[in-house]
Amino acid sequence: MALDEYFSDTYAEARAKFQDAAAEAGLAVASHDHPMTGPGGEALALDVVTLCPDASSPCRAERVFVVMSGTHGVEGFAGSAAQIAWLKRGGHERVPDGISVIVMHAVNPYGFAWIRRVTEDNIDLNRNFADFGRSLPSKPGYDELAEAICPRAWNDNAVAEAEVRLTAYADRHGRRALNRAIMGGQFTHPEGVFYGGTKPTWSRQTIFKILEIYCSAAKHVAVLDIHTGLGEFGTGVCYCVGDEGTPAVTRAHDLWGDDVTVMAAAPGSSVHDGYNLTGLSRALAPAAVYGNTLEFGTYPVGDMLKAVRADNWLHLHGDPASAQGRAIKQELKRVFYPAESEEWKSRVLSRSLDVWQRGLEGLAATGAG
Repeated sequence: MALDEYFSDTYAEARAKFQDAAAEAGLAVASHDHPMTGPGGEALALDVVTLCPDASSPCRAERVFVVMSGTHGVEGFAGSAAQIAWLKRGGHERVPDGISVIVMHAVNPYGFAWIRRVTEDNIDLNRNFADFGRSLPSKPGYDELAEAICPRAWNDNAVAEAEVRLTAYADRHGRRALNRAIMGGQFTHPEGVFYGGTKPTWSRQTIFKILEIYCSAAKHVAVLDIHTGLGEFGTGVCYCVGDEGTPAVTRAHDLWGDDVTVMAAAPGSSVHDGYNLTGLSRALAPAAVYGNTLEFGTYPVGDMLKAVRADNWLHLHGDPASAQGRAIKQELKRVFYPAESEEWKSRVLSRSLDVWQRGLEGLAATGAG
């Protein structure tokens, strides 16, 4: 398998391959230009390919299948490769009748290009889909640990001192509670990690703009969002954010199958606030939304968190052009994109395309009734 045909080393390369794959398939690319540029001055954009069953404009399909890559910028290498492979291998020719497909490439193009997990305003896009018309949740765990999570210095002594505080919290509350405190999203520390913001980002606004056009008549919308970083190396796990028995989880199981893992909140927690699939379900109502976060494991979660925290420090206090800065960037890319592993890349493509096709078939069956 010529994996280099699908995978890329930079955002610019990934974008060019996506555009070329679309052209080869005879499909047009609509580019939503980002206001900023990449590290080499290159243009950034959220690129979209759409397939409408009746060629109408705007599309009036009742069943819509959405695939997104690059929600967490640096994680975009995997999702981009899957989208390119789907186009180059003729996936667009095997779409069940009556289904519209929207392929969104690099929904966070800034993070993808600059090798960051966040957007241009340091916002975690997957925590930015909160209802900003209501009071935002407090996150006391993050508040308590904020200085240890994001220390003002990043050297051996500072990192060791921060680790002592984080370990003490884990000893008191458990390792899962620590991970939840750090990764669950927060809305009060704009210079911190996993920050959800206080208003919609450019990416969120652009995604909504696209969906407003192509989902205006939708009654059933399946969303596949491809991520990397958590889980066993090379294993793709389907996640649904919610609680067992709720409509969102029931729909996910009905469409995607029994291997969907439910990411439930702890009692009294608001860990779901700001997640994109939750926000999309709210925005697309009354259409039924069938969300699936497909997460591919890479390295231990501790490595991932340390790399994210280091990158946060680098852009606040460090010099990305320094030797330390380059090393931090290299590590961040490695923990989300193990490019040296052909096996990992092969498993990403195989699993992504399988879940994609299963979702299309599930959506066809769901909408048929």
